Parts: sequence; structure tokens; C-alpha cells
Amino acid sequence: MGNKLRELVQILWFLSLCSVSNFGLCSEVESPRNKRLFSLFQIITFPNDPCVGNAGKNGTCYTNEECNSRRGSSGGTCAQGYGVCCTFTINCGATSNENCTYFESAGSEIGGCRATICPCGDNICQLRLDFDMFVISGPSTSADVIGMATSGQISGAGQPVSSQTRCLTDIFSVGDPNGCAPPTICGTNSGEHMYVDAADACNDLTFELGQQGQGTGIADRQWSIKVTQYSCDSKNLAPEGCTQYFFGNDEGAIQTYNYVNGIHLANQDQNICIRRERGNCQICYTTEEDEDFSVSGMAVTVKTAGDMCCGYGTDGMGTTGYDCIQIPGAQVKTGAMTRIQDVICGSGKGIGINGDTKTICSNIHPFNLRFTSDQFDFMTETGIKGFRLLYSQNSMDC
Repeated sequence: MGNKLRELVQILWFLSLCSVSNFGLCSEVESPRNKRLFSLFQIITFPNDPCVGNAGKNGTCYTNEECNSRRGSSGGTCAQGYGVCCTFTINCGATSNENCTYFESAGSEIGGCRATICPCGDNICQLRLDFDMFVISGPSTSADVIGMATSGQISGAGQPVSSQTRCLTDIFSVGDPNGCAPPTICGTNSGEHMYVDAADACNDLTFELGQQGQGTGIADRQWSIKVTQYSCDSKNLAPEGCTQYFFGNDEGAIQTYNYVNGIHLANQDQNICIRRERGNCQICYTTEEDEDFSVSGMAVTVKTAGDMCCGYGTDGMGTTGYDCIQIPGAQVKTGAMTRIQDVICGSGKGIGINGDTKTICSNIHPFNLRFTSDQFDFMTETGIKGFRLLYSQNSMDC
């Protein structure tokens, strides 16, 4: 009689423990003939929620056994101590199909270095790469003439061009078998991010690291890239064709890749998208300093004339403004809002019309600004720093 009473007390204690757990799941268990209870850890389950693990890395809450079987690294507990925060880190040559994988340098890479990211499920549409740390050799800064060019192509005639802004030593690229890969980049881009369409056949993240600097020195290379996979119904999906996507704030800052090194990159098509936050219908862009807008052309003014920006002119000999930004529906405030051309280029006078206006706005949704650059710089070009723009959204014209 006493044994049966003790067993009843044990069962009641076990059930009460399950009832106070805010994540646990109690299953009905039939006692075996020897009347022993199953282990508590065979019965309780918990959701695989995000968590913070070793060194502040984002991870997923798993049991210790699950984390080990997935080749993750456990750090700290979660699920009220029943789970561990499991983080996933890979280096060159590795493949991962875990969400929130970190691709990191080992410190001695040279030549080719590739990591492969495969979908973690059947409903993955995009990858977001957050460059928590990203330092590789920057673009060439050499002003030596490498040829004569017309319409952006070396032809033996036209205007002299140099290799400035070209990534000739180190290159980072993201493969997209679907055919819409983001631009290749180099230099210092810590704190920046990049979106890419997820491919069923996996996406390759590739570094090509030169042994000798071409027009620049060899950097102390290091990187830590957090790769987040977004399902096709995620609220954080970027609009189609976006290289970057900013959301969650009415204001912020955007800039060209490698801006902190004072030189923008060649062969760019950087489409920066910004989510329209609730209650806002207009976005406005400005510079903190006049020199924060320096994308092409002569240092004396900002141009918006059609053949002066995003092109070479009708004769292919224009030298002041192929590298440019495009703001759909661009307007300036001159008493009332006045529509201007969408294309803007120039250097050293802030952002505006011939340097007279410091703010440009747009009511076109979704909000986006696009930076494009060609593969060469003319010798007369002085605006190669790139841009850093402050943006703010408002309820104007809602």
C-alpha cells in the first residue's frame, strides 16, 4: 500500500511540474509493467526559438544532443534551462543549411575561399547577409592612365581613364543561380548588409584574395558574415531587386559600399530600399556635410542635366557624371515642391540642384535610391568618395 501511495505522489508531482512550465508539453504516458516513470527529458519539448549564445551571436534553442548532432556550438541555456543556445559557424570550404549561420575567416586565407548556404526549408525566398565584420583589401587608388575610353569602354580613342575604384586585389561575391546576384564588393564594409534571392541549388559566398596588391595595399583580412534565411511570407522580405533593405525606423543613414575608406567601388548597381513606415508618405534625403555626396564629375557643382548623369553624352565623351544616383519621383522644395529629374551626380556641394538645394524628397513607393557606377574613372573625375545620406520619413501628402 505504501509503494502505491509513493508512486501516486510521484505522478502528481510530475504533472504539477509540467503545468507550471510555460513551454513544456505533457504527453500521456502509459506506465510499463515495472511501474517506472519515463525520464522527464523524454517527455518535455520546447520551441526552437531564437536566442543569444557565445560571443553575443544569435542562435537557436535546441537540446544539447540536437545541437551536437547539428554540429553547432552550445553556449548558455534557454527554455528555462532545458535547452542550450546553439550557434553555427563555418569557414572556407564548408556548407550549411542552418538558419542564422556565421561565415567567418580563420585569419590565414589566400586565393579562393567559398562557403555554401543551402535552404533550411522548402519555403525560403531570400538571404540577408549582415557584415558584422568585413575587412578585405580595397579598390585600386592608382591614377595612372590605363587607356583611352569612349562610352565607358577602352577603345584607343576618347578620354584617358585610370583603374581607380576597381576591385583588383580582393573581391567578395554572392552567387545566385537564379541570375540576379548583387554587385561584387571589396574594402571595408563592417556594419553594412546585402540581400540576395535564395536558390534551391544553394548560394555560394566567395572571396578571391590576391597575394599582391594592385593599386592598393593588402589589408588585415577578417570577416564575420551572419546569414539569415527568410521564408517567403516573412515581413522582413525586401522588395524585388533590392540590394539593401532598411526597415523599422522613420530615419537613418545609407551609404555606398567602402564609404569609410573614402572611395566608392566600380561596377556597382546598389539598389537601396527603405520600407515606408506607418503613417508616412514621403521620404527626404540630405547630407550631414557637403562632402558627403561625391559620386562623380567635377568638384564644383552637383549636376542633374540628363546627359550629364548616368551617361556619357550623345558623343560618348562625357567625363563628368556616369556614376550617379537615381531617386524616383525626385522633388525639391522651392516654396512648393518642384519635380526635378530622377538622376543626380556631382561632388562636393551636398545633394541638390547645382548645389543650391540640400534636400531631395520623393513620394514614390516603395522608397528607393539607386547608385550605379561604371568600370573606369576618367582622369578628370574627382568625385570618387561615394555618398553618405541621411533619410527621414514624414506624413507629407498622406
